[in-house]
Amino acid sequence: MLHSEIPSFQTVKASERILRHAKEIEARVTKRGPPPKHRYERTLRSFSLGEVAEILRVSGSYLRQLSIDGLGPTPELGTAGRRSYTLRQINDLRVYLAAVRPKAALKFCPRRREGEKLQIISVVPGSASTTTSFYLAQGLAIQGCRVLAIDLDVQGALPKMFGYPPADDIAHCPSMYSALRYDERRVSMRRVIQPTHFDGLDFVPGTFELGHFEVESSRRYRSEWGYPDASIRMFDAVKKVEEDYDVVVIHCRPGGFLTAARVKQRPA
Repeated sequence: MLHSEIPSFQTVKASERILRHAKEIEARVTKRGPPPKHRYERTLRSFSLGEVAEILRVSGSYLRQLSIDGLGPTPELGTAGRRSYTLRQINDLRVYLAAVRPKAALKFCPRRREGEKLQIISVVPGSASTTTSFYLAQGLAIQGCRVLAIDLDVQGALPKMFGYPPADDIAHCPSMYSALRYDERRVSMRRVIQPTHFDGLDFVPGTFELGHFEVESSRRYRSEWGYPDASIRMFDAVKKVEEDYDVVVIHCRPGGFLTAARVKQRPA
């Protein structure tokens, strides 16, 4: 067969064909519209008075007396007058206790003070990294921190743990890719942040469309620019919501530009 007779698809790079097909699929999904339901409803159980006392590091009798005196949030009364608090009520208790006991304010409200930097925790890929990211973010929220969890894994396992179907609809369930992408469809970080059933804990899902970012970053890396500016994009995205959080937990993926792009100091 002469070279001129070779089918045109054989002269196109595999990466370009994959990218073209991905865009076609995305366009069809966008045209289809959002699914009727894209989130599993989850609720967080209430905490007993003893658990709240342990979390806040005060005595149970002190919390009981506050409730009797009508101070702080009003707990739910169960069987035999047992008191229980939601996580939001626990956080309200933190604010109340910090106000009446200012010397111990940091103990009750471990939020960063003026001048303190946002804390970034990158959970490296490996065994149980998804589970570690999940429970670390939840544990920090229970301790009173304002937490943003970011999933950079294209497998999308972490969203399901937070109640979001992984990669259920790439067009209508925005992931971190939407805040990082290189084209004009890039959106603000606030557009991709999703709530969770934990008060004080927000989440940015990861879906398989993050693979587009890897493909485009690789192309830019091999182009005349010589670098894909992934880290700058990540820095800028988080910077826009920095004032809303105390800690950012990033669940990284194995290798690639997404892992290299986890937040670090912006280059001069």
